[in-house]
Amino acid sequence: MTMGSDVEAPATGRADVERKSEIVRVLVEVANAADAVVAQVLGEFGVPASVAGTLWALAPGTEPPTMRDVAARLRCDPSTVSLAADKLQSMGLVARQPHPADGRKRTLALTERGHELWEALRTRLHASGLFTGLDAQEQHTLLALLTKMQNPQRPRL
Repeated sequence: MTMGSDVEAPATGRADVERKSEIVRVLVEVANAADAVVAQVLGEFGVPASVAGTLWALAPGTEPPTMRDVAARLRCDPSTVSLAADKLQSMGLVARQPHPADGRKRTLALTERGHELWEALRTRLHASGLFTGLDAQEQHTLLALLTKMQNPQRPRL
């Protein structure tokens, strides 16, 4: 090993740390901008921000998940999802339904009002300008990269 390679390794490591730190900083800024739009729409529907995660787990076009599935997705206790589901159900946004394959389980499904909320979220996020600088292919790439980052096999802090 030469002296030059020893010097380069720490510099490369620092550059890697700095790059990843910058990625997280930008992700947080974009997430904050998206959160502001989401908070405004939720407020218009009278929905507290505390249940937003549960709503995201009920994306239209997906199979209605069980509360345990939602808790696993959100990495939280099932009782937290149960409380959020109670709140959303009392607001007429979700309904608890029997699981199609296992009657002992209950799923959470969006009601008509829940679908209206989702449509408002989609419309407002689209109109927000968050994606203005990205063409359709770049948006597909971004989604693929962010989805890849969600891999649960990654090391936890």
